[in-house]
Amino acid sequence: MGQQYESQTYTVIEQREQFEIRYYPPVMKIQSDNSFGNLFGYISGNNESSSKIAMTTPVYMGNSKGEEVMEFVLPNTFNANNTPQPVSSGVRVFQTTPAYFIALDFSGYATASSREKYSTKLKKLAQENAFETIGEPLLLVYNSPYRLFNRKNEILLEIAANIIKNK
Repeated sequence: MGQQYESQTYTVIEQREQFEIRYYPPVMKIQSDNSFGNLFGYISGNNESSSKIAMTTPVYMGNSKGEEVMEFVLPNTFNANNTPQPVSSGVRVFQTTPAYFIALDFSGYATASSREKYSTKLKKLAQENAFETIGEPLLLVYNSPYRLFNRKNEILLEIAANIIKNK
């Protein structure tokens, strides 16, 4: 039996045939320059309080200021007041802002080609549905690289909140 991880919460605003519209409330995250090792070090105790922090899902992969980044969502017990600061300069702690996203799921390994394929598809769906998009698509990976079957991945694209409020 596999280990179960806490997953980031969100609310499905609308289910469509090919995608979902979701609301994500604020959460605490840690970010690194695409370095799993720095992030894993942080949750393994390389932080100012030497606290071990449970792994959660999903792992975010995206682009920030032209650089590839990787982010871990911290367990929901953490907030801006109780999240330990990193010891490593390669890790940044921050609280997200609430946002709306369109989401598209896919299975298998999240390769560069599958990421590009589903990002392109999601951008096209956003355009066809007249959504005002913000930023670039984000890849969310839910499974360990060692899991071979029944893998879950998603591509998210932030959309303007006024689109939801005007429905």
